[in-house]
Amino acid sequence: MFEATLRYNSNSDKHPVGTSLEYLDSLLVPARMLAANAKALPSNLQNYVDDAGVNYYIDPSLTDFRVGDDFRDDSGSVRRWHWEYAEQVDPLLEELLTNQENLDASQLPDSHVETLTKASVAFQEGFVVTQLEEEVGKYDSLSDPDSYRPAAVIPWYHKIRTPSDIEVNDTILTAARDAASLPLKPCLFITKDILRSSTHLDQLISLLSENNIKQCFIWVENLDKHETGQHDYEHVARFVSDLADAGVSPHFYYGDYFATLLSHLGLDGTIYGSMYGEEDAERREQRGGGGVITRYYLDEVSDFVKIPAVVDVQQRVGAEMCECDVCERQFDSWQDLAALENDDDENIQTPMKKHHLRIRWRQIRQVESESLTDSLDRLESDYQEYVMPFSRSNQVADSKSLNYLPCWQNALEAVVSE
Repeated sequence: MFEATLRYNSNSDKHPVGTSLEYLDSLLVPARMLAANAKALPSNLQNYVDDAGVNYYIDPSLTDFRVGDDFRDDSGSVRRWHWEYAEQVDPLLEELLTNQENLDASQLPDSHVETLTKASVAFQEGFVVTQLEEEVGKYDSLSDPDSYRPAAVIPWYHKIRTPSDIEVNDTILTAARDAASLPLKPCLFITKDILRSSTHLDQLISLLSENNIKQCFIWVENLDKHETGQHDYEHVARFVSDLADAGVSPHFYYGDYFATLLSHLGLDGTIYGSMYGEEDAERREQRGGGGVITRYYLDEVSDFVKIPAVVDVQQRVGAEMCECDVCERQFDSWQDLAALENDDDENIQTPMKKHHLRIRWRQIRQVESESLTDSLDRLESDYQEYVMPFSRSNQVADSKSLNYLPCWQNALEAVVSE
């Protein structure tokens, strides 16, 4: 079964998650968020497991410190969420963050890398259960604590651009393997350039096999549908297929509908945010204020689109209003959606998040139930129906197109035909 995993990055996701559990298999929670919400968040995770069997993974926040300064405030001090995480992990982490700007595993002694890796493993395996046991109190005990541990441990991952970066990840995996009692599910954080080299791909597969890894996450940096060409999509698809052939179960760390289509080549899951979160890059600068523009996830083009553009395009196509239970309750027509656009964040963002989670779940289950040919036929049909209305809409930005849809189709067909 293809695993649908939500990137649970913000406390504002609590309501959308709590009312959408039937449309999720698991969650990915940042370690820093857990440490800063040590009372409430473990209890929420316990409820999700008990109520719906929705498990979780913990994103190791050690990775946040490699580059950039978005984990520091204007005075240079480590922000609260990150510092509370550092306090929970190991005194060495506190010392290093106090004395140096960043924490690059390739620039640290192996002994430091091993210490921090093992401490991160211990945090992932024990933090939630420890918090739950403290809540239960000294006169009672937590029944079946193992059921509230994460589905697997994600070791500290280091961005892979060169063979030397593979060696750093090997050091991390060796230390994690020694420390973990749960299965490991490492993340291969790679660039598009790495995927263009068959030698490097063989080295990545060897990294996993030599450490007896049977499952992994893949994060291909900057896999933006509007900036990625067919050949790069072919490299991604080929790598997924090669991993599956090598007996490794791959799972995307950031994935859009292309990831869902890759289930036909052996991908076993994908992670996405409640709003956006389909791709990312290692850019960690402090950012100014300003709210997030609310967009509607348009199923037929598998992308988030500004609400006026959605309304215009769907009216040009003559499409019926979305029939998911959220849209069915909220809107009688596309004009009703347009009227809600300028409402306050809670009234518009919450239903948009819930709509997205339902559509992604529906897409995953549909692709899972059909052949690759059927999936690609639907993709082509949607492209043919929407490409002209999309290009002619004066509400769609000139820089946006649907070229990624045929790119996905052609890339999958090219790899399958090899």
